[in-house]
Amino acid sequence: MIFIATIKEIAKACNVSISTVSNILNGKNKASDEVKKLVLETAKEMNYVPNYMAKNLKQKNTRTIGIIAEDLTIFHTPSIIDGISEFMEERGYTLLMGNMRLYQKYGNLFYKEENYDSLVEDEVQQMLAKRVEGIIYIEGHYHVMDNISELFSVPLVAVYGRVKNPEITSIIYDDEQGGYEATKELLANGHRKLGLIKGTEASYHTLERRKGFLRALYEYQIPFNPSWEICGDWNRTDGYEGAKRLVKEGVTGIFAMNDLMAAGVYDYAVKHNLTIGKDLSVIGFDNREICAAFTPALSTMALPLKKMGTIAADYLIQKIEHPDPSHQDEYKIPCEILKRKSVCKPFFNQHPGM
Repeated sequence: MIFIATIKEIAKACNVSISTVSNILNGKNKASDEVKKLVLETAKEMNYVPNYMAKNLKQKNTRTIGIIAEDLTIFHTPSIIDGISEFMEERGYTLLMGNMRLYQKYGNLFYKEENYDSLVEDEVQQMLAKRVEGIIYIEGHYHVMDNISELFSVPLVAVYGRVKNPEITSIIYDDEQGGYEATKELLANGHRKLGLIKGTEASYHTLERRKGFLRALYEYQIPFNPSWEICGDWNRTDGYEGAKRLVKEGVTGIFAMNDLMAAGVYDYAVKHNLTIGKDLSVIGFDNREICAAFTPALSTMALPLKKMGTIAADYLIQKIEHPDPSHQDEYKIPCEILKRKSVCKPFFNQHPGM
């Protein structure tokens, strides 16, 4: 077990007063160089760690930011936190992390749990008790929070979702633009028989990405064929089943609304001796780690997660350091297309119905 000393114990070891040790450790020049050296060396040897919480209670400006994550294990959250951390480190702010673990406890629809609001309120109160100057709230899935605005006495920024109160800024990525760019990549390569494997019907991501899909078809004057639209549930099996139906319909290019469903398309192609990037084109969404492991590597839409964290941190600091009633209620950050080898130009009758 590591022993961590207190100021009182350092003072006793150095045979000086507690106030002398406190002044030296806080950078106040009220002691001789010899005493300073003794105290600093002793503090280091005794593993002294400053009590920032106690210090914050005495200060009006703590330069401490709270991050509340609904669940750290959901794929997008770490990259968002990395963007926040990098920016805050450059600005000299300390971070306090709160992980609610809601997905782990309640599953995919955790935000519909009866006690959801009370869980959020408890986490917020814990942060406020630690004297944070602002809070960044990272949603686990996109949803609209109804009453969170009543809980905060410090500036708040929401990331990856929205707060109903328009006075609170939300940082999200542009699903519609992402769906448009993904579809346009297939169209630009000459595909005219396009299949869509979408997520759950009520999902915000599904609705917005579908808007982008339809906009791209409209621009290229390609009629929408509802029989080439498959509803899935964001999983690999749905991608497989979707590909099974679409290939039989003669589709040459598939936009899968996430990379896991795109993986199912690969599974179908392997089983039926089709080569992705030659016999069938596919593009995904999210840029999960699995994309580069496919053969060929999957073209996909990369989410601007780190940038979302950076923008959230920047906006929050502005609200703390330069309070201003004016604000932007929503930032939509564009996604970036990553062109790999899974999209090619189609050949006529390149794959018979399977």
